[in-house]
Amino acid sequence: MKNYIRYTFGLVLLVALLTVGLRYVPADLAREVGLKPVDILADLNRGNSVEALDRLDAESGAGQPLPGGAVAGGYSARSVTEPDTTASAAGDSSRSVSTIFVEPALEIEETAETEAADSTTGTQGGAAAVNGEKQLSPGSANGTERADSAANAAQAGTTPDPTAANGGATVIPIRDYSAGGTMLRGFMGKLGHVRGMRRPLRIGFMGDSFIEGDLLTADFRELMQNKYGGGGVGFVPITSQVAGFRQTVGHKFGKWKQSSIINNKAGRFTISAFHFTPSEDSYVEYRGSSNKKHLDRFGRARLLFVSRGQSVVRATVNGNREFLYNTEPSEQLEEMVIDEDIRSIRFQVSDVEGFTAYGVFLENPTGVSVDNFSVRGNPGTSMGRINPALTRQFGRLSPYDLIILQYGLNVVSSQVTDYSTYRKQMTAVVEHIKNCFPGVAILIMSVGDRATRSDGALVTMPGIRAMVKTQEQVAQDCGVLFWNTYDAMRTLGGMGTFVKNGWAAKDYTHISARGGRKIATALFDALMAAQ
Repeated sequence: MKNYIRYTFGLVLLVALLTVGLRYVPADLAREVGLKPVDILADLNRGNSVEALDRLDAESGAGQPLPGGAVAGGYSARSVTEPDTTASAAGDSSRSVSTIFVEPALEIEETAETEAADSTTGTQGGAAAVNGEKQLSPGSANGTERADSAANAAQAGTTPDPTAANGGATVIPIRDYSAGGTMLRGFMGKLGHVRGMRRPLRIGFMGDSFIEGDLLTADFRELMQNKYGGGGVGFVPITSQVAGFRQTVGHKFGKWKQSSIINNKAGRFTISAFHFTPSEDSYVEYRGSSNKKHLDRFGRARLLFVSRGQSVVRATVNGNREFLYNTEPSEQLEEMVIDEDIRSIRFQVSDVEGFTAYGVFLENPTGVSVDNFSVRGNPGTSMGRINPALTRQFGRLSPYDLIILQYGLNVVSSQVTDYSTYRKQMTAVVEHIKNCFPGVAILIMSVGDRATRSDGALVTMPGIRAMVKTQEQVAQDCGVLFWNTYDAMRTLGGMGTFVKNGWAAKDYTHISARGGRKIATALFDALMAAQ
């Protein structure tokens, strides 16, 4: 029998030579026939240097204070959305979600500077109280109060000194485009008096898949609660397609119908962008998490809903204490509030006709609460359809002090540099949100870095810098706050470094938990620099 083993080595060598040879195919020719340039050694490329990124930004004007005016020429882009996916009828936080980047098991050593500072944790306890307009079990809750007073806020927009708090990165300032620069000062003033507030100081993150699964917001929440007190994960939807990925709350559910603002233009939505209808067998259960500080228990749970019929809501706390709430027909947004030392809570609804749930808040009665309102594939323009009356009711039940808008990832295209249409759309969205939440500070986070291959090299996608400038123009048009996420990532080496260090996925677009920690720390440092 003839031995063909020696031919195997020749075949392997031939494939290797062909692969290396493809690297030298002219990029223009590759694109003309619909191929991407090939570089077998691409993973060894660490991407742009900070100096190279500075040169690119100088060309586009990204990151510089805006004098006003339109984005320079290029291709035009309209809103682009990814297909929205729907959570399964049954959810379990033990199940993984393959569509989300999960970090490899290999641990990457973190420096001490990137770890959140320890804080003294308090205890929670107290009797149970359930509020709608009805008190079922009178009592009180003794929440943990841990707050440090902040100094009076300084004028916004000044560039602070470099800091070593985030791996030696320079602090990227928050720019205040409100009249007289009062918006940032007003928020920082509230933050400095958290101890005296009789409710949580609440921050809401509205965004897309960049913050999905509580990425970035989990570490920002922990940093804020370390310094100013508070506890709990904040808002959690009834169902979630990333329940198995999100590590900040245990989440199980079954037999709910989900509707999102992306795929239902007729629905009544608020900033959570989802609503849920139950069946007689529906349930949802939440458990505290030890993955981050201040999340293993919480002092208050609030279910938000609209009940157009007479339904019965049953809540089971810690597996043994039950509370019942009988609804009356109403078109208004209501809440069922339970004040208790809560480690787990389960909700079930009977007589479900006309019942719509919006989500549950798991928080402490005081301190800082940070809510994650992420919607995969959302360009941001969809939020112009949130219902004003319902959203004002939402704001009365859950008063916000700062709303952060993190969008743009689903709009940026490699060759598009003119986002004037998107600027008009998002300006209208921000004005709509201002109208729904009068007097609330609003901060626009720009898109982060996103890399692409060009002639075998890893470079920042040209559309990113144009989008950053467009988003800052929206902030200026609307008189709100702006923070440059791209600059924050650039000071840490850009997307190439993020991928190399395991801080981002190899799609060079989505951050990992470690990358979220880096950006969260940069945003937290920017707020602290405004004191």
